[in-house]
Amino acid sequence: MLFPLYRPRALPVLSCLTVAASALVPVVARAQAGDAQRIVVSAARSEQALPEALPSTRIITRAEIDDSQAADLPGLLRALTSIDVAQTGPLGSQASLFLRGADSRQTLVLIDGVPLSRADFGTASWQHLSPDQIERIEIVRGNLSSLYGAQAVGGVVQVITRRALAPEATLSFGSHGVQRAAAAGGAQWNGDATRLSASLSWHRTDGYSARDASVDPAANPDRDAARQVAGSARLEQSWAVGHRTQLHLVATRSRSEYDGFTPGLADVLHTRVESAGVESRHAIGTGLELGVDLGQTSERFEDPTGFATNGRNRVRQGGAQIAWKASADHEWQVGLEARRERFADSGTPSRERRTDSARVAWLARPADRWHVQFALRSDDSNDFGRATTGLAALAYDWAPGWKLSAQWASGFSAPSFLDQLFAHPTTMLKAERSRQAELALQWNGGATQLRTALFAQRQRDRIAFDPVTFESTNIARAKNRGIELLAQTALASGTLGGEVTLQDPRDADTDTPLKRRARQSIALRYQATWAGWHGGAALRHTGKRLDTDPLTFADAYNPSRTTIDLTLARQVTPVWRVAAKIDNATGSRRPEVLGYTAPPRAWLLSLQATPR
Repeated sequence: MLFPLYRPRALPVLSCLTVAASALVPVVARAQAGDAQRIVVSAARSEQALPEALPSTRIITRAEIDDSQAADLPGLLRALTSIDVAQTGPLGSQASLFLRGADSRQTLVLIDGVPLSRADFGTASWQHLSPDQIERIEIVRGNLSSLYGAQAVGGVVQVITRRALAPEATLSFGSHGVQRAAAAGGAQWNGDATRLSASLSWHRTDGYSARDASVDPAANPDRDAARQVAGSARLEQSWAVGHRTQLHLVATRSRSEYDGFTPGLADVLHTRVESAGVESRHAIGTGLELGVDLGQTSERFEDPTGFATNGRNRVRQGGAQIAWKASADHEWQVGLEARRERFADSGTPSRERRTDSARVAWLARPADRWHVQFALRSDDSNDFGRATTGLAALAYDWAPGWKLSAQWASGFSAPSFLDQLFAHPTTMLKAERSRQAELALQWNGGATQLRTALFAQRQRDRIAFDPVTFESTNIARAKNRGIELLAQTALASGTLGGEVTLQDPRDADTDTPLKRRARQSIALRYQATWAGWHGGAALRHTGKRLDTDPLTFADAYNPSRTTIDLTLARQVTPVWRVAAKIDNATGSRRPEVLGYTAPPRAWLLSLQATPR
């Protein structure tokens, strides 16, 4: 069977979820039609209303970011999504993102379309991005290599930087020595033809011990403090009808202490992450649009006590796309891209990679009630060869508000520079290959949205490190199958939303679970207003998952973890707003990663000013 049942014991849970989801439909009478017109670009590399996107797409808005009062991006995704997040300490600590059971290096993170990627490990240092610099986040689950190339096997997380115009400022302080300050604002000229916005934030914390000394007696029990300064700027210019250009800049500086493997040693990591990009769109004929995108991200680190004392990753990407809207219901895309990656550190030789790509795509409504999306892409690299990927999606509007869709996609993940470093000198590592199929049912009724999906994924040529030969080789396979539910609706005077993921990611050769990926992940949130107070609660449950014992390095299970975050805010005057938050209100001490301290209970008080 293409979609075997997740497991028999999951059927009662699924039944409850189906009943709960069905109960959301009558609330449509309170829907706000404007919410349905939110625009996304990540699902098809073209602007679409959210209900029209065929891949599973989720938007985290600026309002949700403000309501969450999240200190960092891992905390934001942990509270608002069912994506598996694993972080090894306080602010700035290494964090992994597992989307649909894929490896953290198989989820593509973008900043305004520019890849955020470390070529050495093949991962993204997304833990250094501050919520104060984010306007919204688009999360697309599922294989999108045919649109974005390597690393989009599990999906795409695109961060859109701030577009603030009204001035605002926030001061916060809290437990564990937390102090935060942020400001944002902007201006516009010539009507709204020219818009400039910028933001700046500062964050410090005394932290807590990253490693758990009660589990590992050799761990350093001191607090691991962190400091972060971040800023962003965006310039948007409309030259004429059909001609517009955007420039974005993002920079963060982080100093984060951590616990290494030498007892008593003060380990400190300094990280600088920078991203810059230009996006330009120009009408060149009837229905024809030329798009040009240029961008670069770089990451520098200094770690005096680490295996490498310093290093730099740099990714440059440029591309051009012709989009032809043959009619209101048909769009063709043809694009070319060039990507250059470079990495160098004090411990290994510098490496470079060149990848050139070409792609075509078709978006259409060929008949009443039918939607299609096709994409085909070819990536040619100088050190892992050529990879061709495709996507085919078909959807049918079988009743008002209801959409049934099916999707198939193939993808690939490029070997990292460190994978290549440990490969046999006579071996050229191949790209990891994957295939995914999905069946989904979607309901949209304005403020009420519901999407449930069955998915199955298989991977081959997975790169694994052999401890006997001390070499990286293409020897492993993996598989995953599961059920996802995403829902949001108006309820009473507020909004109820949630995500549930039931899955079974496994090594297909050994039939063992993939590490740090839970079989059950649930995120529920409710925000409401009462008598001028705006408050909310976010519940997060992460099921038991396989991990590594920090003492023996043998396989061991990490127990399930459930946390509740509480928020409260009030607009006391037209200018001033006060807010409070309690993270991990139940005080759960179960860790996200074995051997590392669980984020403890913490409180935060904030004062925000928005001058009129």
